[in-house]
Amino acid sequence: MGRRLPRCRRLRRLPEGRPGPRQGCSHVCWPGEVSEPGAPAGPRWQTQCGIGVALLLTAAALWFDIRNLPVSPAVGVGPSAALKLVGAIVAILGLCHFIGAWRARKVRHSQAVDHGNRASLAIVLAALVGQILLLEVGAGFIFSSLWLFALTARGFGERVGPKSVAIGATLAILVYLFFTKALSLALPAGPLERLFG
Repeated sequence: MGRRLPRCRRLRRLPEGRPGPRQGCSHVCWPGEVSEPGAPAGPRWQTQCGIGVALLLTAAALWFDIRNLPVSPAVGVGPSAALKLVGAIVAILGLCHFIGAWRARKVRHSQAVDHGNRASLAIVLAALVGQILLLEVGAGFIFSSLWLFALTARGFGERVGPKSVAIGATLAILVYLFFTKALSLALPAGPLERLFG
């Protein structure tokens, strides 16, 4: 009785009828796997359609602001050329989102309501409307663009923090300096824009 058993005999044998980690567990979802294999990847068609509407509204706002720019006295590229180009690109992106939404709607079989996508769409639209209002009250291009970037990132799931604010402010300042210094275009000025002369 006092004799010790070999180490290999001290291990308890598993029951033969119990399935292993890869047997008989067809309903187990490992981390990172999609629970519905047949579900299409990518955003829902409602989200793509909403983003397309937001892009078209942005393009319309850009083309509306072009009318306030001074007319170039010489023949050639005027101050409104860059804004026209940006507005056209944004409008094309909006139309592409509508095409993608139409295709996604045709292949989607599930009609379940996704409240997360609705919330994201509402945040993106609020960012666009907020930018227009900030420009109207004289907040300036940099602050309104920072607002648009931060809320759009929040709508796509990014937490609004120092990182998002720093990236948005850097991009807004670079775009402002490019248009005002390199292209000599007048953008809406506010308290921050006056610091750059």
